[in-house]
Amino acid sequence: MAINAVAGSIREFSPKDIDQVYRIAQESLTEFYTQSLIMDLHREWPESFMVYTITDTVVGFIVGSKYSRTEARILLFAVDERFRKMGVGSALMDRFLQLCREENMLSVRLEVRTDNDEAIRFYKKYGFVITALLPGYYSDSSNAYTMWRIV
Repeated sequence: MAINAVAGSIREFSPKDIDQVYRIAQESLTEFYTQSLIMDLHREWPESFMVYTITDTVVGFIVGSKYSRTEARILLFAVDERFRKMGVGSALMDRFLQLCREENMLSVRLEVRTDNDEAIRFYKKYGFVITALLPGYYSDSSNAYTMWRIV
């Protein structure tokens, strides 16, 4: 679905990217993630931790995990605010779903804040459906939806 992505490329995360990924996470996500946690997530399924770069600058990233042998989970997904609505998120999602197919995953799940309308619309565009409400899921007691789709 990434038709007009801003000129850049997707590659696997490298530890040298941690400061840039951390900055985007802090600016874009409402939960607090330490750099060591982000590095731990990379070790879980390195191929699923992808960054979108323009020249040498990381402007977005996606991190997945293997929830089971046949189901993947999107753990973290963020795009620098200055690069949103330019195809970066779509390019990352397309590549993540391609990886899931290559790894013979049958489905993907994620959690999203119930008040994050922009993200919910984005995920629905990719065929994700809301499957559950998770009351008090986030550290500030905000609710989340579980969203799921077949790969």
